[in-house]
Amino acid sequence: FHLDSHQSNNDVFGISQKMEQIRMSSRSQSSHRSNKSGDFSQFFIEVARLKNEFTKLYGGENSARFLLHSGITTFQPSGRRENQTDVKSIPYGLTHTATRILNAKRNNRPFKVSFAGYSVTVGRGNYFHQSYPFVLEKLLKKPMSFLGITLQIRNAAIGGVPSFPYGWCLENFLGEDVDVISWDFSMNEAGGVPNGLEAYIRHAMTLRRKPMMIVKDTGRNIAARRRELLQDYVDFGVLKDPVVLSIEDAMEEFATLSEDILPIGLREWRKFGAPKGAPGQAPHHPGVKEHELLGWLLAMHFLASLELVASDLVMDANVDKDPYNLVMPPPIYSKNVNPSELLSLFFGTEMSSHNATPMSWEMGPVYCRTTYDPILNGKLQDMVRSGSLGEDLDVMLPRGAKFYKHGWVLDLGKSEKLAKKMLQRYGGLGYIDSKQAYYGIYGSGSLELFIPCLGRDDISQSMENEDMVKHRARDCFKHLVVCEVNEKHITGHECRLDKDVSFRVGGVLSEITKPINMTGTSYWGRNICFDVDVPSKSILSNLGKSKETGIMIEVSVETASVMVNTGPCSLSHIIWQQLSSAK
Repeated sequence: FHLDSHQSNNDVFGISQKMEQIRMSSRSQSSHRSNKSGDFSQFFIEVARLKNEFTKLYGGENSARFLLHSGITTFQPSGRRENQTDVKSIPYGLTHTATRILNAKRNNRPFKVSFAGYSVTVGRGNYFHQSYPFVLEKLLKKPMSFLGITLQIRNAAIGGVPSFPYGWCLENFLGEDVDVISWDFSMNEAGGVPNGLEAYIRHAMTLRRKPMMIVKDTGRNIAARRRELLQDYVDFGVLKDPVVLSIEDAMEEFATLSEDILPIGLREWRKFGAPKGAPGQAPHHPGVKEHELLGWLLAMHFLASLELVASDLVMDANVDKDPYNLVMPPPIYSKNVNPSELLSLFFGTEMSSHNATPMSWEMGPVYCRTTYDPILNGKLQDMVRSGSLGEDLDVMLPRGAKFYKHGWVLDLGKSEKLAKKMLQRYGGLGYIDSKQAYYGIYGSGSLELFIPCLGRDDISQSMENEDMVKHRARDCFKHLVVCEVNEKHITGHECRLDKDVSFRVGGVLSEITKPINMTGTSYWGRNICFDVDVPSKSILSNLGKSKETGIMIEVSVETASVMVNTGPCSLSHIIWQQLSSAK
């Protein structure tokens, strides 16, 4: 295998030699920092052990490094030139990742990596602990501990979800203080379409630490536009250290080799870790060896940055910044948002400017509440004021048709519950994801929810004076979106939230509910999210003694033919975008 010299100089194998050159060059410079990072001999021993194991598994050093270079794509700001002997010669992305890790160490906090995606990242067909996020955790936990850093890995992927509404709920699923996040929705966004990824990136950058992005994608030939998008956002200065993880690219040169000459780590490629016949053992789901390779590729990439931390060759930086204080470039792929007035919900809004240069954009506050698991905060159940039942029952217990006549029921869809029952035969395989939702039929009555107006003290304070004129809901709420469960529909008569359901918002019936059309917001060709108009006369209210300000929403099924057997209505996410200040 031919190894690119630039990649070889800057992978975990070449970085040690480069750092030795840097140290030798700096010895004659009195300005070089003399502060020592400490005795990390155990760390370097462990790194050497991991590199040795990696080469043994994947056919020797040359073969293993070829897999690493093929499967991990990094990005450098266009036009950046590198010297050969100083610290600037180390790729910008590696040094920025090292800065993130060092920031966690200096602030005595865990380094948090959260994975998003669907069934591939969940690990379907295998045990949950065999999924590649936990392979990465197993490989990196010890070397990071030798540097005094605690690693926290979270696998928050959910089987069969598109990138939105997930992308609106990153804080809920991944955490607001996460250091690294991932995107793995290529199966639902086939052909390398970049629209959904671009919107996802822009929302990811509202998280406190502007996290590193791991984009798990298909091969470079198919997903070229998404890689071009990542390069654009690196050049814009929005992304600092993204990587693309592609098993198709890594395996391209190995796919036609016979089993007997394959490296040991690539043999029995299609064997799953769960017992034979377990759910999820399908051609589009990776086997154990594929998950292991994915974990190894990521681990080798992070080890290069960890070597920089151990060698005291990066400067600390504050990555804990205001999540909304980030100027964005104009979006590149925003033309297919429909309805067009929802552009801000995906891509932000243009900032006013009198300059001749292209306008800058900013991401406004978008909030999410969901019934899905696993989440860290923001349960939709906590918004419900009345009209529901089933929250205190095991979600796997059956709910008969009569049950639905007493309110909206927290339940699993028919296909989801069947899948869970099949998993129970194998002990559940450790999975924690769940697509429970509130289900309602004609006769379930109204589901009442209170949506808070967050961070608007100007409105809350003025509403404390009972004599003041009431505030319109539009003083706070710019957009209101409801989403149904993403599941297959087979009867053809299932509920449609825009046709069979009424929404009373702030005491006024909303006359307009539109399906949202945008890459990443549909499932099996069906719209799952809907824009609910906030009527001009809708009023804000205070919630009981807490005096929390927001709007009451009443959701009711109006079509008599919507029954349990034909397909009930479901509510799994409520998303809202606020005006950040009075306008």
